[in-house]
Amino acid sequence: MKLSGKCSWFGGPLDRGVDPDEGLALYSSVDQAPWLFMSKQPPGTTGLARRLNPSANFIACRWDYDQHSKEYLRKHFALVRARLTGNVLVCFPVDWGPGHETGRAADLSMGAMQKLGIKTDDVVDVVFPAEEGLIA
Repeated sequence: MKLSGKCSWFGGPLDRGVDPDEGLALYSSVDQAPWLFMSKQPPGTTGLARRLNPSANFIACRWDYDQHSKEYLRKHFALVRARLTGNVLVCFPVDWGPGHETGRAADLSMGAMQKLGIKTDDVVDVVFPAEEGLIA
């Protein structure tokens, strides 16, 4: 899968765009990938979306589950390149999104966006699985 488009950030305790009890499409338990989550649930929340560690490198795209199962998505990385800076990063797929109505192609963690040197509505190129982008 290769896609390009605008991005925004999501996940972690500061994300008011997700409900306090909102889960993730690809994970149902912290134990599945403890490196992606904060050690404690943020106060007043119960969902995994708000428990994501904003410093971790994660991504949400509108994955085609017929092409890549949820299990496959959990075992591979996405390669993300910021067009503005040329910076490249690998990110863990964690969720399905962003909503089509946003006009965006990907949602990234705050930490990933900082490392890429970008902000909301900057354009990214995403290759999944990452190794497809490393071969060419």
